[in-house]
Amino acid sequence: MSRKKHDTNWITYYSYQAFSSDMPVHQINDSKWWLKFENKLPAFFINAEKVFRQMTPECFYITAIRSTTMNMSDWQKQCEDYFGLTMEKIRCLTEEEDIRKQKKI
Repeated sequence: MSRKKHDTNWITYYSYQAFSSDMPVHQINDSKWWLKFENKLPAFFINAEKVFRQMTPECFYITAIRSTTMNMSDWQKQCEDYFGLTMEKIRCLTEEEDIRKQKKI
């Protein structure tokens, strides 16, 4: 199920089928982190007990860089390959979206 064009909330999917039904998704290694496009923008999701919760870009980047409990090796290349963009462009797009969502709160 896709979202409305101007929806500014962080999304939650309650099953893998709902999460992956409208487009392919990508899991980073065997970690709990998943990549997906939401409203044509890069988005980062964490899987907890079959609930896929969209997280802020900042949360994803910090976890990817600092995690010692999850295998996040080569996460930048996986992001670039999945989204088809450079990391600089991904960061730019996700930070702009994060700012828009924070202003709506």
